[in-house]
Amino acid sequence: MTYFEKDDPFADFVVHEAAHVFHNWKRESVGLRHTRYREWLLEIDFTKREEFAYACEAYHSIVEQATNRADRRRLLAEYADRWAPSSDQVAREELLSILAEAVEARNGWKRILSRCAPAASDFRSRRRSPSRPAPGQLPEAGVRADDEVADP
Repeated sequence: MTYFEKDDPFADFVVHEAAHVFHNWKRESVGLRHTRYREWLLEIDFTKREEFAYACEAYHSIVEQATNRADRRRLLAEYADRWAPSSDQVAREELLSILAEAVEARNGWKRILSRCAPAASDFRSRRRSPSRPAPGQLPEAGVRADDEVADP
């Protein structure tokens, strides 16, 4: 309950937890169409889930209080100096970098999402051609990894 007693002007428990809902819920559970590659409401890299939630929380407060880009920059500096979390769960410098990019953009929410999304290579790595083994795998006998394999 100490979270609710803080005087932190950037704290918003509802926004923080809503951000977690977006990466924890499957599209199907809320009636949205899903595919093999679009299973979750938002695709967030597993290692950046806390950064995503804290970035959403802070950015929401910054946008709510600011009237222009200069105000957003000032509020980000205040957040970085006094309020940014420093725990084992959050990469503080990465969080501040994400927020710095968001406050400069026209649509900071999209920047937060793109910075916290899984790398494109992670997303498509399951679909590899037979001629290109996944990193760490040995190629088939008699075929080098850099050889082209003709389709039969």
